[in-house]
Amino acid sequence: MAKIKEKEKGVLVTIKVQDSKFKSSENLHAFVVDSNGKIVETVQFKGLEAILKSRKEMLQGAAKIYIAQGIPKEFKNKANERMLLKGGAYNLVKNFSGNILNVQSLPIGILNPWFWNNCLITGHVNKEFYIDGAWKNLPLCNMRVHICEVETELVWPYIPIYYRRIPDWVINEISQKIKNIGTVVPPIPGPGPDPGPLSGAQIKRNLLLNDLPRTKSFSADVQLNKSDLLPDHIFQAMTSNNLNSVRKALADYHDLLYPYLCMWPVYWPWIYTYDEETIVYTDCDGHFEMWENTLTEDGPLNIYIWVEACINGIWVTVYKPALPCNTWWDYACNTDINIQVTDTRVGPCDCGTIGPADAVWFRSIGWSASALHIEQDIASTIPLQGAILKNGGCTDIIDGQKISPFGSGLTLKLFCGANIFNAGVTHYRWKKTMVTDANQNPVAGSPSIIPGNVSRPYLVKLSATHYETHYVLLGAEGTGSDIAYRIPHHDVTVEPNLQDPADYGRSPEWTNMFFDSANIDTNSLTDGIYKFELELLKQQANGSFTLIRVAKETFQVSEYGTIGNNQDAPDGYLNIYSGNHALADSYKMNVRIDNATCVADIHDAVLNETLAPSGPCGFIIYSNTGQHVHISFEASHPRNFATFSFGIVKGNNTQPTGINPSGYVISSVGGFTLSGVVFNDDFTVLELLNGCINQAAFSENLNVWCLATDGTYRLSSVESKYYKYDVNAFALSNT
Repeated sequence: MAKIKEKEKGVLVTIKVQDSKFKSSENLHAFVVDSNGKIVETVQFKGLEAILKSRKEMLQGAAKIYIAQGIPKEFKNKANERMLLKGGAYNLVKNFSGNILNVQSLPIGILNPWFWNNCLITGHVNKEFYIDGAWKNLPLCNMRVHICEVETELVWPYIPIYYRRIPDWVINEISQKIKNIGTVVPPIPGPGPDPGPLSGAQIKRNLLLNDLPRTKSFSADVQLNKSDLLPDHIFQAMTSNNLNSVRKALADYHDLLYPYLCMWPVYWPWIYTYDEETIVYTDCDGHFEMWENTLTEDGPLNIYIWVEACINGIWVTVYKPALPCNTWWDYACNTDINIQVTDTRVGPCDCGTIGPADAVWFRSIGWSASALHIEQDIASTIPLQGAILKNGGCTDIIDGQKISPFGSGLTLKLFCGANIFNAGVTHYRWKKTMVTDANQNPVAGSPSIIPGNVSRPYLVKLSATHYETHYVLLGAEGTGSDIAYRIPHHDVTVEPNLQDPADYGRSPEWTNMFFDSANIDTNSLTDGIYKFELELLKQQANGSFTLIRVAKETFQVSEYGTIGNNQDAPDGYLNIYSGNHALADSYKMNVRIDNATCVADIHDAVLNETLAPSGPCGFIIYSNTGQHVHISFEASHPRNFATFSFGIVKGNNTQPTGINPSGYVISSVGGFTLSGVVFNDDFTVLELLNGCINQAAFSENLNVWCLATDGTYRLSSVESKYYKYDVNAFALSNT
């Protein structure tokens, strides 16, 4: 079965440097930066590989990945994306190969704090789409980006070896046009699809020119006045009757005059030349890049970009604006060039791929919990923090160990190949059977169909700019207890019941190659381990459904290390047909459900020698600094599926107490002894005062987080039911 790659989520990512120039890590580090420019993860390369802890679903979002030398320790607390860029950090293009980011080439200058001979030209291509009643600026993938270097023939004095001499008639006509400033400025033209009239702010966005006049906008409806836009000495030089003076002024003040030149394309062939340096393609984030060696450059690096898209199998130009006013003059290396495409022929980008044609692929619960990451032994136990946890049916997507049960709402993500109908299959359904109680004791449950309607979303184009999400209803179909769901076709236009009959003519496309084949509200279930089974069915003429046995390899699951690759489901995940072991009746998996809430409760502090509690007023009166204060709190979960963090803060928190245990609720940790569900420890008054004279006030803070997940998120981060906290306070005084 072919390996299939798509937008993966929930797997660790490995960066591999394959540049032969690098023999070892050379103190290289990988940095993950969030959308606010904050460095959220730093990993040093081991050999030529770095394994990120940040999950792929986060990296495929707004996060960026940089490679650079390690940041000196004295700057680590101040480091951010801006510092990385100033230090010449390399920004990876996130073209994933499974869960691998292969780096084919790195600049040799990355071994130094700054790049001296290499310039990274980088940027993004996006487009505004009006989807479901809101404008969304989305990246465009697989766009063909032409990166060009622009030069002018504007040089003084004239050097015939390198430059064509601009004809005198061109110089003279430009001078005459400058004299006539004050009339309505025509729209800025372009040789191809254009982002529209550009304002002065847009024109100047790429310039680092503090003296560029900003009193007027360059647009189609603005009256220009020479005194507002050009200093007198430039205007006088440009309107001189001496062509050499005009020629010299054009060369000396091009950074101020090019907005005028961009309005007069008839002169461009005489003034500007550009060479295409390379063609690159955007990734799923719309990101592109190229390295330019500037060692041989004889002047500033000026960059112009135009873009093509593959539409109906043909590469067509979709962005090619006016040259001078859309050139990045004196381009600052590693500056993001943001391209906004407006061509109505360009639609939203789906970076997914076509899956295996003859298979049914269970991808995951949610976006991250794939089958091979869920413990299938219903009697399984695992050592955890010196104790034993019963973990049958748990997944490892949170802490890397199979210790997370499932809760809240679950979606079972499925892919059905285009040829699955050839096996006679028309429908599917999921069944559930309870196999253990909440404490992992076996029970004899009865199978039942997972109910509820299932719809699959698709995107339609209502107009040149307006898109909308519609849905195809897959079921439930049938009657009584005999219900099932239609296998959706690979081509959405073949579906018989689109939401609106007009959608067939609106270029409908599935929003993702996977669909939510079942939606399960686990709060309606009793906590325990359930067996979920996927059956493939054929609908009979009378409307009833018959089980279809299929070749074992029809059932696919995601690879353990790469959620976007598929493999044959292991036999342990199949109900093998007893009459022919090459056939399977259904796919199956064991899943732990646990929606229990955790407990966070801080008990009153108690002076052991007098048994006096801190009480509602919080004061404990001691007579000797050698006396002991008993600190205790409950951090618990009925099945120990939770973590906690406890801390004591003194005064304004400038003098630490050193009391901050954290870990799993299952056993003693951080000096605190677990007795039943209560953590306990004793501290002398002297330890607590720790520099304070005779008296001090304290705040106790406890957080408890459930380990439950919906397969995409840890539920304690999205639903308060799975997170509890408590706050308490006490004070010590000898009077």
